Amino acid sequence: MSNISHFTSKDDIYEQASVWVSRIDRGLSGEEEQAFQDWLNSSQGHRRILFELASLWDDMSVLGKLQEVAPVQQPVLPQKQRLGLYRYRHGIAASVIVTALCFMLLGLVPWLNSPEPSGTHVAQRVATAIGEQRDIKLADGTLVQLNTNTVVETDFSGAIRRVVLKQGEAHFTVAHDYYRPFIVEAGANTVTAIGTAFNMQLTEQDGFELVVTEGKVLVRELSDATLSSDATALINPDVSADKQLLVSGEKANVKGEISERRRLNADVMQQDLAWQEGMIVFTGEPLEAALKEIGRYTPVTFEIMDENLRGKRVAGYFKVGDISGLLAALRNSFDISHKRAEGLVIQLYQSGDDGQAG
Repeated sequence: MSNISHFTSKDDIYEQASVWVSRIDRGLSGEEEQAFQDWLNSSQGHRRILFELASLWDDMSVLGKLQEVAPVQQPVLPQKQRLGLYRYRHGIAASVIVTALCFMLLGLVPWLNSPEPSGTHVAQRVATAIGEQRDIKLADGTLVQLNTNTVVETDFSGAIRRVVLKQGEAHFTVAHDYYRPFIVEAGANTVTAIGTAFNMQLTEQDGFELVVTEGKVLVRELSDATLSSDATALINPDVSADKQLLVSGEKANVKGEISERRRLNADVMQQDLAWQEGMIVFTGEPLEAALKEIGRYTPVTFEIMDENLRGKRVAGYFKVGDISGLLAALRNSFDISHKRAEGLVIQLYQSGDDGQAG
């Protein structure tokens, strides 16, 4: 039926409003102007939340545009009514202050007695060694799962939650907070979330692989102007937000621009994130690529002695750090033998070749 109205949750409105703020900041196209007007006029709640977010980020260009298309007019009251309203508001404010002070003294309002105000600056550095995996909970309640050889630095303030992925791989399950965007900086980009879950793995080319496991995230380029702690500069994209949004189930490579964007089914995503369960899954990758991935979890170095083995496809589940199990699987399933050289070097041969030792 055409007259059915669809319910939109408050969370959805906040997300829609965040996108419109970013679009307005970089300039609306003709089609977007009309779409924005339609969205704005469809609900008073849309207007209220849009002004709320724009005021929060203190973006004068956005506030000016909003005032232009949807001016907020204060009713003009007679002097007698204004005086009564003034006395009423101040009477209520005084009552609230007195009541809060009483509760604080009685210990009934723990947030007033908290030794650390909400704007307390929190910074930390967390790292894992080669082969180590670790789960941590940040000051805001966000859960971070760190993979092998990973370094993250956090810097939280009252207005923004900022994390820098210095190396390695991490999965973020972000605590919901619309008023404090959660921003992860890696390579030449930032990934912004309000409350969602995503995985980031740095590559050797100053880019990273991004997998969104829940909700949606906004990807944007990092420039000199975004290095400040200003939430507006970090959250408002310079180009269309639609092209920079990744949603649950999507995977992409990010290095300045988003590339190789694709949709993952549940099984493929589970395989991609198997490291969280201490496993590595191969589904036909070349041996050379598989050994490179395995090398992230161990100080052992692999040398492929036969060129024809480099492209040999391997598949299976391997426990991270289990070198003995890996070598046994290579021999039994793929007819690949090995011998140990000096130090932590293992050389791989096609079984039966001269010079190899099993």
